[in-house]
Amino acid sequence: MMTSETVRGGARHPAGSTWHLPASLRRALLLVPPLLLAGLEIAHPQPQMNVQAIMDASTWFATFHVIQLALIGLMAISVMLLADNYGRATSWPTRVGIGMFMVFFSAYDTLAGSGTGLAMRSARDLSAAQQEGVFLVVKDWPGLAAPFVLSILGTAGWVVAVGGLALAARRQAAPRREWLVLGLAAVFLLAGHPFPGGTLAFGSFFVAALFYDLRSSRAGAAPAT
Repeated sequence: MMTSETVRGGARHPAGSTWHLPASLRRALLLVPPLLLAGLEIAHPQPQMNVQAIMDASTWFATFHVIQLALIGLMAISVMLLADNYGRATSWPTRVGIGMFMVFFSAYDTLAGSGTGLAMRSARDLSAAQQEGVFLVVKDWPGLAAPFVLSILGTAGWVVAVGGLALAARRQAAPRREWLVLGLAAVFLLAGHPFPGGTLAFGSFFVAALFYDLRSSRAGAAPAT
C-alpha cells in the first residue's frame, strides 16, 4: 500500500505532508545525513584507556564529536522527513522521541565527547601527576559515569522515534525489507554509537529511507490509469 502523494510547486509530497520542500532538497536531507553519520562512526576514536593514548587522540576526539554534533541535528531532520512520509511527523512518540534524541544525545556528545578531548588536550602542558589527575576525572565520562545517563536517554528517544516509524511502515503495508531494516536501525544504536553500532544504526536508517525513496519514485513515475 503506497502512501498517496500530491504535487505542489513542481515537487512531489506525500498527502498530508507538513514539510513542503523541493524534491531534490527533501531527498538530500533524507538520505545524506544518515549516510555521512554512518561513515563518520567508522572513524570514531577508540584509544586505549591510559593517559598517553587519550592525550594522543585528544584533538581528533574533540573534533570528531563536534562534527558528529552537527550531523546529529541533520539526522533528526532526516528522521522527521521519513516520519512525514509515513504521516507520523506530528505524532507524540515521534516528537518526544526525536526531541529526546537531539537534546540528550547532543548533551552527552558535548560533555563526554568534546569535553573529554578538550580536557586531555589541555593536559598536555601539565606535569605527569596533573595529567593523571585530569585523566581520572574524565576517563569514565563516556562510559559508567553520570554523563552516560544522557546517552541512555538520547538512545531511548531514538528507539522510540525510529522504532515507531518501523511499526507505522508495517501497518501501512510497506515492503517487509523497508520496515525490517528500519526496525534494525532502532535496535542497533543500543550497542552504542562508535563503530560498529552507530554505523549499523545510521546505515540501516539510510537503507530504509532509500528503499522508501525508490518506492516513492517508482510510484510517481507510474502512468495514471
